[in-house]
Amino acid sequence: MPYKVPDEDIVSNAIRTVMGRNPHIETQTEFLRLVRKELSKQDSEYRVSGERIRRIGVDKGLVKISIDYRESDIKDLPHICPVCRNALSSVKNRSLDGRTVEINRKCTVCPYTIGKEVLAPGRYAFSRSSGVLLPHEISFRKLKKAGAKIKEAMDLIGEAVGGTEFEDRGNDLISDLRAMVDSKESAASVRSISLDVKESGNNPAWASPLVSVKNSDRKDI
Repeated sequence: MPYKVPDEDIVSNAIRTVMGRNPHIETQTEFLRLVRKELSKQDSEYRVSGERIRRIGVDKGLVKISIDYRESDIKDLPHICPVCRNALSSVKNRSLDGRTVEINRKCTVCPYTIGKEVLAPGRYAFSRSSGVLLPHEISFRKLKKAGAKIKEAMDLIGEAVGGTEFEDRGNDLISDLRAMVDSKESAASVRSISLDVKESGNNPAWASPLVSVKNSDRKDI
């Protein structure tokens, strides 16, 4: 049976309509049913998955999500949120012996959180949200996701060269990539750019002077 995959704008509009009629939806199954019903009014061949409407709804700020967890056999802590596919942020603390210890990881967008024991999302509920995201918020999310994907690449490189004659070169590459993501000194690191983008939301362009103070005496600008 032929089917069509609607683009994100079409899915977003369907989610917005559904949440406008239903301020709270108890399960993803019901959420999916209602969104598919709305999409079918436009084209009966439209098909979309529950994972995709959840991701788009959260990513576009159209829904707030609550999560019930279940046990998981996953051992490695992920860098990307399994709920909305945004970046997970590491929460760290200093131990009594002075070491920095990772306590947990939490999503930078949705409520998903994992500790030393990795729990998998088991059930979702959805509530209506404003759907208003400012440009700097969208950019910040994308930068954080880019950093998380680079960290995924670092893990893959470590697995690929571990125990081989290329391990030292691989470790050098991993070190370079880590600096690209986390360096506090480099203005070009993902961390630095993300912080600047986030800060730009507190100082929007329309509130900034057209000419920098340091260049105020120049006649050519």
